[in-house]
Amino acid sequence: MAFKWKESFAIGDADIDAQHQRLFVLAHEFSEATGKAAQAHCAAQLFDYTREHFGHEEALMAATGYPEMEAHVAQHKHLIARLSEVSDRVANDSLSPEDLNKFLAAWLVGHIVTFDTKLVSAVGKLKARQQPG
Repeated sequence: MAFKWKESFAIGDADIDAQHQRLFVLAHEFSEATGKAAQAHCAAQLFDYTREHFGHEEALMAATGYPEMEAHVAQHKHLIARLSEVSDRVANDSLSPEDLNKFLAAWLVGHIVTFDTKLVSAVGKLKARQQPG
């Protein structure tokens, strides 16, 4: 499965959109990787960048007092745990391409559409309220 960024995935925050685009590139590379060593390398890259990206989002949430931060961070923790499981399955040769693609598609698109869109909308409103006017 090809993981290609579409403009319809953009949520309106330039930094987060750029990070999401990078996640799509890493997911695509992972989905195309063949062999245990290549898959393990791609999984590690995706894991590291995901943690960096989630850290950026969580800092934004904390700085703006995002009211749904607890639920969003819980989702991040769940996704990191799932990504760790995927890495374990790569290590023991039990990850099928279909399972990998389902996970990556559900995570990338599902999380962006469900959680990150709400985050950017709320953060924009919070920032607007904090502006002196």
